[in-house]
Amino acid sequence: MPVNKHNILSTKPLAEEQVQRALRHGCVVSGKSFIAIRPVITAGIKARCADIFRTGGLIVFTSPNAVRIVADMLRGVQQTGGIRVFCIQGATRDAVVSLLPQAEIAGTAAHSTALAEGILQHGAASVVFFCGNIRRDELPDILRGQGVNVEEIIVYETLETPVRLTSVYDGILFYSPSSVMSFFSANNLPGHTVCFAIGHTTANALRQLTANKVVISPEPAVDTLLQTVILYFDNINSQE
Repeated sequence: MPVNKHNILSTKPLAEEQVQRALRHGCVVSGKSFIAIRPVITAGIKARCADIFRTGGLIVFTSPNAVRIVADMLRGVQQTGGIRVFCIQGATRDAVVSLLPQAEIAGTAAHSTALAEGILQHGAASVVFFCGNIRRDELPDILRGQGVNVEEIIVYETLETPVRLTSVYDGILFYSPSSVMSFFSANNLPGHTVCFAIGHTTANALRQLTANKVVISPEPAVDTLLQTVILYFDNINSQE
């Protein structure tokens, strides 16, 4: 029996291997970027970043973009201090392991609120939070509310790059609240389209803007989100 084809949109381009894996399961995936990341790198930020990684401390990442930009700024810096990292699971943790191998991962969580609770349990008195310009409030607000000093260093800006769709899709993959905002600034969805969210924060953003079904990846990683899509439509195909 031939596999029914399902048209899927990813709100950022996927690797060719991922596209082909989905295609083998009847999911035809196309990718369009709905946000752009612009690094914020100044002499002062580079100097502060180098100082932190030389002397050590507890740092926080909630985005792989922040990890990549910090790693770029650290090229040539001798990391002599003990850096401990709290970060979001999935792609952010993977980026830390790959790009900051000298750092020790002190804790991970699925979302910012749980990450803040883990930092409090750790007993931290101060943290450095590398983030973007539109980061969520939960983590710094929870920590400051419990007396933790949070030094925020903005290392990138998120720019919306909305694209108006001309095709109809069975499923759409979303990776951040900013991609959700950008997408719905230019588009509406037919009722049958399923929204797939990489995590709970992105899912909450979707629920504020659409009544369409939202399915959440069990882990905040692109491969896991894609597998969630594949399994969802495999199940649809098995019922048809």
